[in-house]
Amino acid sequence: MSPITTQNNWSLRKEIFDYLVGQIENGQLKPGAFINVRQLTEELNVSRTPLREALAHMEVQGLVTIMPQRGVLINVLTYDDLLDLFEIIGALESQAVMTVFDRISNAKINAMERCNRKMFKAIEKGKNREFHETNIHLHKIFLDLSPNRELTIYVGNLKLRLFGFALKSYRDRFKRAIVEEHDVFLKLLKAGEGKAASDYLKDVHWKFNHPDNFIRPDTVNNGKPGNN
Repeated sequence: MSPITTQNNWSLRKEIFDYLVGQIENGQLKPGAFINVRQLTEELNVSRTPLREALAHMEVQGLVTIMPQRGVLINVLTYDDLLDLFEIIGALESQAVMTVFDRISNAKINAMERCNRKMFKAIEKGKNREFHETNIHLHKIFLDLSPNRELTIYVGNLKLRLFGFALKSYRDRFKRAIVEEHDVFLKLLKAGEGKAASDYLKDVHWKFNHPDNFIRPDTVNNGKPGNN
C-alpha cells in the first residue's frame, strides 16, 4: 500500500482500519499471526497513535487481541466462536424482521430474490467473493429498514468477523444450503408470514448444526484463539 497521506485523524484511523481488515480478508494477514506494528508505521508512513487507535477499534470488533509485551494477535475463529456468532446474528436479524416486517415491500422482496439468484450463479461460476458480498447485501436490504442504527451497525461488525473466514472456509454445499434457505425465508415473507419468517432466520438459517459438512476443517481452530 502507498503511504497514507490523510491529515484528518479520524479519517486516518478509518483508512488504516479498512486497510488492515482488507489484509485479513485477502489472506495477507493470517489468523494466529502477530501484526508487526513498527513495520506498519513505516510502510504506511503514519505515527503509532492512529495505528493504535485503529487496532483498538479492531479489538472491539473481535478481529484482534492486543497482548501487552507480546504484540497484536490476529484472532482465530473456533467452532465455538462460529456457533456464538451465528446465534447472536440470528437473534438480532430475527428481531429486525419482526420490527420492519410491515416495511418489507414487494419491491424489497424482489430485490432480495435477485440477490439470491445472483448467489446461485456465483456458486456455479466459482465466484466466491461475489457470493459472500451478495449474501451480505441480501440481508442488508431488510436490515436497513430498521430504525435501530445500533443494531444494524452491530450486526455488520459481527459479519465483518465472519467475512474473511467465510471466503476461505465455506464449502459449496453450505453455499447451496444458504441459497435454499433464502428461498424459504422469502416465500414466507411473500405469504405475509412475518413471525414464521423471523423464526426461520433464527431457528434454521442461522442455526449452525453441521459444521463438519459445511466448513473446511483445516480453516478453523478447535481450541480458543491463540492456543495453536
